[in-house]
Amino acid sequence: MVKKFLVLCDGEEGYLRHMADYIEKKSTNPFAVRGFTDKEQMKNFAEKNNTEFLLIAENAYDEKIGGLPIAHIIILNESGNQVGGDIKNINKYQSSELIFQAVMEHYMEEVKEVSRRISTGKGMKIIGYFSPVGRCLQTTFALSMGQLLAKKHKTLYLNLENFSGLSQLLHEEFTMDIMDALYYFEYEKEKLVYRLEGMIRSINSLDYIPPAFYYRDLEEIDSAHWMGLFKEIEKATDYEYLILDLSVQVKGLLDILRECFRVFTIMREDMFAEAKMRQYESVLQSMSYGDVALKTKKWVLPEFGRPPSELSQLTGGEMAAYVRKIIEEDVYGYRG
Repeated sequence: MVKKFLVLCDGEEGYLRHMADYIEKKSTNPFAVRGFTDKEQMKNFAEKNNTEFLLIAENAYDEKIGGLPIAHIIILNESGNQVGGDIKNINKYQSSELIFQAVMEHYMEEVKEVSRRISTGKGMKIIGYFSPVGRCLQTTFALSMGQLLAKKHKTLYLNLENFSGLSQLLHEEFTMDIMDALYYFEYEKEKLVYRLEGMIRSINSLDYIPPAFYYRDLEEIDSAHWMGLFKEIEKATDYEYLILDLSVQVKGLLDILRECFRVFTIMREDMFAEAKMRQYESVLQSMSYGDVALKTKKWVLPEFGRPPSELSQLTGGEMAAYVRKIIEEDVYGYRG
């Protein structure tokens, strides 16, 4: 297969190196990356090599570049004024993550075929978080464990609650979410792994796909579709752990828990919480999901001090120390 190049052209050498290094490290990047501070050298390279994509600083762009044999061009805009006619402009001074997402979104909209990427990883372990008891710090706990795992392992977090509140907590508006991932899985499976780059966000190296905005959308998705998506993510990426933050409204919840490597269930110490837990355990047994109960670790969390005010701070403090111990004993040490 002929190697396709993504070329970067920017006179700011530090910026150029940082961006090139970031893109090269992305496991879903379909290009070989080359960077140039001199636009004449860039033009010479583009004319002689299969240059599929060009990211070029606004002050380096000229009309002759539009005539080069390059399929896709994005201008890194600095002035705030559209340049290059109809060529797509994006803000140069935003995060590398958002710039790469814009590249992949643009590329997937334009390209008709891409080669299917097959992971060379060791497989993906699914960890489920579910409790029949409400307001038990489940999401805080799941995000803390996910961020700690992400320090050593490539980890993806999915929140399947009806109302996650993540957009408000992170002060960010999401243009795409998990429902888009399901759509591409259903209709453009070969592009899914690259489409994911247009929607994945990160907190402390923990990747996550934004949760569904409209809860009614979740009600239409059964366990077979969820598990199909999870297996495709395993096949096409190098994620080692998938963190599932689940609620009772998830269709096929028990089937999803059955597929988990480990299930964590948090309780509270009051008679209502204990009664709900007993009923939940009875349901597992009566519906022949005793295997879910066997792989479930349940406990009452100890009293912690004031939790961090930002989700990115969940790798420090009392809870993080507690979760580290659980990872060692009940994730790394669990044999099933």
